[in-house]
Amino acid sequence: MQMKSAFVLLPAIIAALLVATWIPQASQAQFRSSYGGRQLPPARPGGGGGRQAAAAGPAGVYPQALFNGKVVRWVADQMPLKVFVSRGSSIDGFMDPELGVPRTNVDGKQRWPHLVAEIIENGQINNLPVSEGFVEPHYEAALQGINLWKGFEREGLFQYVLTNDPSEADIYVFWTHHFVNKLGLGLFANDIRGYTSKEIFDYKLVLQGKQPLFQPVVILLRTTNQQGNPMSNEKMRASAGHEFGHALGIDQHSTNPYDLMSVYYGRGVVSNNDAATIRYIYKHQPDYIP
Repeated sequence: MQMKSAFVLLPAIIAALLVATWIPQASQAQFRSSYGGRQLPPARPGGGGGRQAAAAGPAGVYPQALFNGKVVRWVADQMPLKVFVSRGSSIDGFMDPELGVPRTNVDGKQRWPHLVAEIIENGQINNLPVSEGFVEPHYEAALQGINLWKGFEREGLFQYVLTNDPSEADIYVFWTHHFVNKLGLGLFANDIRGYTSKEIFDYKLVLQGKQPLFQPVVILLRTTNQQGNPMSNEKMRASAGHEFGHALGIDQHSTNPYDLMSVYYGRGVVSNNDAATIRYIYKHQPDYIP
């Protein structure tokens, strides 16, 4: 059975929509501010700003990493990124009143950032239940996976730190026993181990002084394998590293099975292709930022 993970990158919100939801003043965007007072406009596709990345990059760079040929990445003003890895916390208990299924269903994953923003704003973040199947070694394995990308800090590509304060984080890691679709049916067939959801914003408008209502980036990691047993530490480390690669800006999956960012997780470490790709992304001006 092939091992797959999945990733969603929400369509960018275009200028006409952003003008209605951004504070129209010529000042720097306020990163990591309160998630309160949010408006929830529908997402729409739009154009980007900055220098567009080439469709085919240097050797080792897989084009699937780009979002419709555009670069999505964090910028220096957002650094260091703050990452909150919960100790097994599950957000599956928040139900969709219309569907009668968890709001974390994968068909609604584009709304996960808003769900987490609500949880933070309502003060529920510190009272979440522990996901079934979670064991303490999963936490350490997730940290190890996230830190697979740490070496690129020495190259000046990005910076990130762990935080125990969920109110200040940019990226959040939560846990689930297994994923479900909008019908509430469990997704077991392809051993899907993680999803990442984030919204992106037109960087050109940020440079013009617009202030987007930033939303948290959300990673959900599955705690169990297809047999219902706790996920092995090795697989958890690889899946956390893979999903964090998506959180950093890699869009879709590499087609090379030896890459961490393929659906097969490669050898569980950042490959030469993964390294070339993340360097390529962070050496181009972004078209969109999370």
